[in-house]
This record gives sequence, structure tokens and C-alpha cells, in this order.
Amino acid sequence: MVIDDIFSFAIAAEIIKGHEDIEPQSVDERKERLDWPKWKDAIQAELNSLEKHGVFGHVVQTPQGVKLVGYKWVFTRKHNEKNEIARYKA
Repeated sequence: MVIDDIFSFAIAAEIIKGHEDIEPQSVDERKERLDWPKWKDAIQAELNSLEKHGVFGHVVQTPQGVKLVGYKWVFTRKHNEKNEIARYKA
């Protein structure tokens, strides 16, 4: 029997659909989860850290020809030696 990639992907997607152990990929995905308050706290902690370290300054007009640096949120859960969730990190 030959199993093609599309079939394999469809089966894997069905297995993980709605599975709480999958790392969410966006803020909107996090808001739909039961652990949203923990993710929200992790986001706030990261924003507080950025502010404390002066990462954000005054809003200024971007000079012509200058490319802006993009950003994205990366979310992960840190586990302890017993594989229990130790903390949420944004």
C-alpha cells in the first residue's frame, strides 16, 4: 500500500485538530483556548520587558527609502524535567 503526502497530511491534521498540546500560532488562536489567561500574562510580561529596556521610542515619520523592521509573536510553553508546563513565554 502506498500512502501519499496529501493523505498523510489529512490524517495528521485530523488527529491534531483542536488538540490543546499544539502550540498556537497567533494571538487569535490563543484567545480561543482555555489557557488564554496564562498566554495573556506572558504577552504582558514581554511587553513590560520591552518597555523597561527602552525598545520602544517616540513614533516618528519613516524617511523615504528606509525599510522598517518587521515583528511577530513567538509563543512557547516551557516544560520542567517532569514534562509539566513550567511557564508560558511570549
